[in-house]
Amino acid sequence: MPTESRIRESFAIQAHWCEKLGSPFTARLLEGLGANLDHATASGHRVLTWQGPPDALGDAVALRLAGALHGLARRGEHPELTRLYPPNLPPDNMTLVRVALETIKNADADIMGWLDHPPQTNEVARSAILYPGLMQIAAETGLPLSLFEIGCSAGLNLIPDRYTYRLGDVMAGRAGSSVVLAPDWSGPAPGGPDPDIVSRRGCDRNVLDVTDAAHEERIISYVWPDQADRMNRVMAALELARTDPPRIDRSDAGDWIETVITDDAAPGITRVILHSIAFQYFPEQVQRRITARIESAGARATADTPLAWLCFRKLCLKKKWSGITRPQMPTGTSSPIL
Repeated sequence: MPTESRIRESFAIQAHWCEKLGSPFTARLLEGLGANLDHATASGHRVLTWQGPPDALGDAVALRLAGALHGLARRGEHPELTRLYPPNLPPDNMTLVRVALETIKNADADIMGWLDHPPQTNEVARSAILYPGLMQIAAETGLPLSLFEIGCSAGLNLIPDRYTYRLGDVMAGRAGSSVVLAPDWSGPAPGGPDPDIVSRRGCDRNVLDVTDAAHEERIISYVWPDQADRMNRVMAALELARTDPPRIDRSDAGDWIETVITDDAAPGITRVILHSIAFQYFPEQVQRRITARIESAGARATADTPLAWLCFRKLCLKKKWSGITRPQMPTGTSSPIL
């Protein structure tokens, strides 16, 4: 069990990363809470006696509390807190921390409920990295694609073909979409056609339903409040997802991949296992199970039943042509996106 000092340190570390990643408001809030939160409330006591790993690669307890406060601020039931949140002018640090602690006291039961849920940001901008990989897979195989995403939360990156992309000099995706992704692109522009996605399915242990208003609000509240572009992007993506939500199974990733990636693949379709950053958060044994299943299925793939593994950091396209399996790498790269 982590010590209280380690838990407070995790707040300071998370604050550092929030500042570095463009959210000074969240950084100031977490730094203040890490130093001043006490045991006087049930939620404060629970945070300071957290049983699991408190850091971002564990239970992300600081971001759970930040999401709770953002959600309360958005609801408007605690007006003093709401007035301190963007787009209002930023308060001084002392006022921000004082009001946050008062809100924790007044909304203790609400916050206890928020602490049950791990943060799920559903950052749609990750599709700007994944979509060029799908274009290349479509070009390499010449087949329509069936998507399988592990750790997909609400599935906003399972509908990448509903977004518009500006990738270097190339325009791709759905023209006129309300979500436009234009990452900083270096290297040759991506080649390949817009993929024909014929099915999409994902899994998550904590599925968020885009048709549920409470789930939608939770998704928005996990976005850092001073990052307006991200807020607008996720809200637009939620609207697109609601029109035809992707299928998402509540399941452990290891169990799921062994169930859906089987030997009886439909001919004439490329199966694509994809993920952004979820893989790094899985326990080591789950990572091994996923890798083993993909490698086993890849070894049995054919030109008519290809299998691709598309990752956030790199493209791992595994094909079997006459018994040869080789990786294909993307021709360009974009800047890292949270």
